[in-house]
Amino acid sequence: MNKTLFEYCKKHLRLVNQAELKVNASLRSLVDQYSIGFIDHNTNLFHFNHKDKQHLIEVVAQQLNGILLSDPYPVKQSRAVIAKTQRNEKVGALNVSEDFVLLNSLQSLCLNQQITQNSQLSSLGHFICASDIETIEHQHIVLVENLIVMANLNRLNIPEQLKDALWLYRGDAQAYKQTGTAYELFRRFSSSHELICFSDLDPSGLQICLTSGATQWLTISDKTPLSMALQGDEKEWFKQQKAISFLNDKKPLPAYCESLFMQMKQLQTTLKQEHILQHELKLALFPLI
Repeated sequence: MNKTLFEYCKKHLRLVNQAELKVNASLRSLVDQYSIGFIDHNTNLFHFNHKDKQHLIEVVAQQLNGILLSDPYPVKQSRAVIAKTQRNEKVGALNVSEDFVLLNSLQSLCLNQQITQNSQLSSLGHFICASDIETIEHQHIVLVENLIVMANLNRLNIPEQLKDALWLYRGDAQAYKQTGTAYELFRRFSSSHELICFSDLDPSGLQICLTSGATQWLTISDKTPLSMALQGDEKEWFKQQKAISFLNDKKPLPAYCESLFMQMKQLQTTLKQEHILQHELKLALFPLI
């Protein structure tokens, strides 16, 4: 992404999650080059939604070395920190929810040279202030697409080396589950930890993996489950044309990604993490680079 397009996005799309804008050259580039948004040629309007915003954040982060469409993290500070010197604690501050991420593990969290035991009750994990995290004593960090996984780690059929992994929820559109902060924390440890992405087995999930900063993909160990008999019509494949276009344009794909993508194309089917959990499908790690 060139500087002109980045600056346009930063100025006009940074603070919006949904918009209809008059088409210009920059917006055409977003659609043509990155499959972000779509243009209604009858009204000459560019349509942009939350999923497009997340895709844009991921593209910018991947191509511009982690620079997001927000103020550089963690230059923004918490309100409590700013209150030490400023009368107005909100000036230049993170919203309270923006600096928190959801973390979980199978046994205990090992952060900042301290061990926090998990509750024996079923739990999504721990909401923790990301900027307080200085060290992570887990070797592997797994970025998780769907919230249901965070409460069911013990049901995953995972490789042995991930039994002591730190699991990080990617986040979603809700204000208290900020996606950008999770990505920033994830990439912050890229030089010292093994970064893994665990996503749905669909075009959008593949796109998340390839733009997340992960070096490995946690997914089904063979392609057979893609053809499992499930009741109801397959609709997700047909809703993900932007992600399909992204994958078609991004050549070559890593070998196993390409193999599964071709299988999805042939069958026009997808699998969600809920299916992986319920059917206890065996998972394995595959390189993304």
